[in-house]
Amino acid sequence: MKRALLIASGHVDKYFAERVISALREIENPIMFAAADGGLRTFDMLGLRPALLVGDFDTVEAEILARYLDCPDIEVQRHNPVKDDSDLALAIGALAEKGCAEIYVLGALGGRADHSLANMRLCYAYKKRGVSLYLLDEQNRIRCVLATERHFSLRRDRQWGKYLGFFPIGGTVEIKSLRGVRYPLTDFSLSDETAPTLTVSNEISADSAELELSGDPVAGLLLIESCDREESKWIRS
Repeated sequence: MKRALLIASGHVDKYFAERVISALREIENPIMFAAADGGLRTFDMLGLRPALLVGDFDTVEAEILARYLDCPDIEVQRHNPVKDDSDLALAIGALAEKGCAEIYVLGALGGRADHSLANMRLCYAYKKRGVSLYLLDEQNRIRCVLATERHFSLRRDRQWGKYLGFFPIGGTVEIKSLRGVRYPLTDFSLSDETAPTLTVSNEISADSAELELSGDPVAGLLLIESCDREESKWIRS
């Protein structure tokens, strides 16, 4: 399975990025580096060269961009600034076309709320196409689980932070059971109307959380693992 690390234009701490890259490199499959517009700034700071550069290049400094545009080992996909998709969406699409089934994204959260929300919605849109996105920052790991997957398990020793939350997207999701957590659920119809805040701030209380799903075949859950800032293992002490 092809994997990619994609860095977007949002702020990315160098220490955090270095640790994430180190962790990803420990996985057996090789990983492809890609930058969406201003994400090139982070690669430049890290002294790393992306294999793919996508965007309209309105957020990356001209002097940084100039150092990479003519590199023969970098594929550049330049777009008109007047477009229907964000630079990040275009970069994800390009990676999906190259067969990447897992894409880890830095710089997609914590800035403008409209971009953060749109990026979370991309997790759902691409999960339906067979591509798993992981939006990462020091306090959050966000991904999508489809109702058709039926079962999801998360080990406590592998979670991103202390808290586990999830929100329906694309329709109603039937929670047949949620076990191994502080606040379990059984036979609950989760939708935007039924309980908009019920599934915030749950905690894994057993070795793993076990989620059994059914419901609308086009629906899914945005799954958010998170922690308070002072508890993040990714922040330099």
